Amino acid sequence: MLVRPEYEAITGDAEDVVLWRTAEGVARASVPHAARHSPTGIEWGYGGSGPADLALSVLLALVGERAANALYQRFKHEVVARVPETGGVLRAADVRAWVERQAA
Repeated sequence: MLVRPEYEAITGDAEDVVLWRTAEGVARASVPHAARHSPTGIEWGYGGSGPADLALSVLLALVGERAANALYQRFKHEVVARVPETGGVLRAADVRAWVERQAA
């Protein structure tokens, strides 16, 4: 399972990507926003422009530009669209393993 909603109880890798919402409900992530599709920010839980930017942002941070550009739309549909509304954690090791499986 790539998304771990119980992130407060996990002592994970410093590269793990934490997703949360502010008190106002604004989506936030522990990686910089790579704005390509959504100038207003990231999002998750569905397959739109905000989730596309989150997918790109996560992959750029963890696996580099080439893999990120090639895989972010698939990552959006398979992973980001399934993140619970409240957020969670994308473990860096799980994301890298997902990327490796795409090459197989």
